Amino acid sequence: MSFGRHACRHALNPPSAPSLDHLWISDDLLATTFRRFANGQRRHGSCVPGPLEARRRLAKRRNTALAGLGGGPVEDIACLFGRNGREHMKWTDHPWQRAPLDTQGLGSYAFGTSEIPLPLENHNSEPVEPLISHNRSSTFASTPPTRTQALQQFLEQGDWNIEDARDIIRQLHIDLQREPEFSRQIFDQIIQHSPVDLAQAVAFLEDPFLNTYGSGNYLAAVELFARSKKKRSSRIAILNTVSRGLELGLVPTSELCSIIQTLPKILIERNKTLDAWDQKALLKHHRALWKAIGKCNILGYHDLDKQVTSVWLQELLRIGSFRFAEEVIIATHDKSSDKSWPSTLVLKHLEYMDGIDETASLQRVGRFLDHLDADTSAKCIIGVTEHLASIASDNETRYELLGRWRDCLLQISATSAIAKSQTWLDMPLAYMGIAIDHSTSSNLPIHSQIVLRLWVLRTLSRTLAPMYNQSSRVTDLPICQLLNLYEMVMQKTDESYLSSFMQGIHELDLPYNSLLLLAVDLKLRKLTSKATRQTLQRLEIAQTSLSDIWTDPSVYRGIRGLFHETFEQMFRKMDITSPESVAECLHLARVGDSKDVWSLLRLLNNHTPLKLCLHKAWVPIPHPDEKALVRYHPGPRTAKALIRMQLWNSFIS
Repeated sequence: MSFGRHACRHALNPPSAPSLDHLWISDDLLATTFRRFANGQRRHGSCVPGPLEARRRLAKRRNTALAGLGGGPVEDIACLFGRNGREHMKWTDHPWQRAPLDTQGLGSYAFGTSEIPLPLENHNSEPVEPLISHNRSSTFASTPPTRTQALQQFLEQGDWNIEDARDIIRQLHIDLQREPEFSRQIFDQIIQHSPVDLAQAVAFLEDPFLNTYGSGNYLAAVELFARSKKKRSSRIAILNTVSRGLELGLVPTSELCSIIQTLPKILIERNKTLDAWDQKALLKHHRALWKAIGKCNILGYHDLDKQVTSVWLQELLRIGSFRFAEEVIIATHDKSSDKSWPSTLVLKHLEYMDGIDETASLQRVGRFLDHLDADTSAKCIIGVTEHLASIASDNETRYELLGRWRDCLLQISATSAIAKSQTWLDMPLAYMGIAIDHSTSSNLPIHSQIVLRLWVLRTLSRTLAPMYNQSSRVTDLPICQLLNLYEMVMQKTDESYLSSFMQGIHELDLPYNSLLLLAVDLKLRKLTSKATRQTLQRLEIAQTSLSDIWTDPSVYRGIRGLFHETFEQMFRKMDITSPESVAECLHLARVGDSKDVWSLLRLLNNHTPLKLCLHKAWVPIPHPDEKALVRYHPGPRTAKALIRMQLWNSFIS
């Protein structure tokens, strides 16, 4: 292989890159290479040089001449693998995380202080004209132009093409991989000289030598369409070039984010932007870029930076492309990804559901949650539920959104995996004994967060089997753990467990989901009749307090055993010995109907302090052994009978 002037010069140049970028060459490889070189210089069979050895003699003389030119250090074997020993690593670096290369001066690429013509390279008497014509009238002591100035002088000539640009880069010894600003300088000049015909710009972008990584040429090409209206064919050609760059992994993270944000600003018909005039074409361009990343053999969707994913999802949700956003989240999500985007997408789905396609939208949300891993799905479900519950209660759409969300949860098929996630119990403040009114990042108290998670798990349990089926479910374990956690959080209150749990349900104003019956079955472990279940359902739906329903005998009898402690505390706090209470009781006994009378009897019957006082105030009959002279009165001997008798006497009087 014959070496040209520039090739020899670069081969003899000592590389300025750190040694870590070079290949490690073993001693065996060096010994084998030296033996092959020595065997190539050996003469065979004859002591007189013949015509067959002319090529070997010429190679030997050339190598001897080149070795005597430079007095620098020993040649670097790594140069055999590319300029500066790095071009073989061109496709192995991480395209989105590649470290910026060091910028070096011109002296780092030359092996001598002056350009000495190499022997045996050109024996013609006419010298080669340089590509840059310097001012011949300048004195010898004038300052030579810098590489930037020399390149700018060449670019301002105007009559050059891509090959000429490649030659001037080699002549000026510019390493575009280390100094990408020169690549951007050339591309800006191309755009400036040919703003209409972008064929040369497309050719430049497809040139791997001139269009280097980190130069920002792809973004500059896309921004050209945002500044002025261009032909549709030119726009498609440039975006296809960007797609090919993504397939090769040549577009950095920051540049890709800027390209995604610039696409909606492209000017088309009537000076309207692509976002305002043709969102279908905008979505098509997004699809092309996304598919190009999927075709990359080096990196995949999981290697995308979080910044790229966030910017892309923000644009897709803004234009309402929910299906495309689902694909992006499913393809890029992992344990380290942002957990807020799935919740944001589901909330957008719930907000824009219409009556015509509501069933299909519900199924789509369920399938989307099935494609995520269990922890991500659980966090998404909890986040959406807490967000909907935190909406003001006077909002008309709040209850409707909660109902839609419950229907979406019923479409999930991966219930078993989601229920086994530890995310349901991920509440550190609850285990630390924080006060119940303490709010976390979700702006909800801890006990309200527990109730919401129970509401979700109760909904998910409906997808496993009908509710009349009393067999164990995979959701029973997290539900029992959350019920115990609720008891631990509410243990500092004076209310009973079931009454405080009912109050927590009423505070959130959730759609009916038989949470009270769930607490009775799994926490209190009590058998309930049909009337009791209906009463619990009525309490959960009507949001009625216990102080308002104790007057209804049918309701009271159904829940008296479950809320006995609550009723006892409520009756004990009533002062029925005051003159006002006595007068009110006598008035109800005289003029009230049977419902009022039975309510009064129920109050006196359950008022334990009153019964104790009456029992102590009653003088017992002496024992016959005492032989006391007493008068026998065949009247009532119990406090209940005495109360009924007094009320009856007051009523008939």
